[in-house]
Amino acid sequence: MAWMIECADSPDGPRLRLDKSVMDAHWAYELSIKSCILAAGSLRKDDGITPVGSLLIVDVPTRADALAFVNADPATQAGLRGTIRVTYWNPAILAGRETD
Repeated sequence: MAWMIECADSPDGPRLRLDKSVMDAHWAYELSIKSCILAAGSLRKDDGITPVGSLLIVDVPTRADALAFVNADPATQAGLRGTIRVTYWNPAILAGRETD
């Protein structure tokens, strides 16, 4: 099952995103779970530069599993995430192809 995890940065987001140790740990964590990740990336302002949050789509059995993934992320633990929304995602078209 696919779960979309949309996170808005906390007020400390800009500072935490500049913290190399936090972001390196975040990247290492995402690479460690990449077999479950369908898509991941930062959300940005319309300028395409300024990060404001993140989007992660994971293939795990339950909503609780998806929440566990985001809560175990070192960036979440450091306080980067402000709000976290987890929603079941039913893909209709993925990478230009219809899904079953």
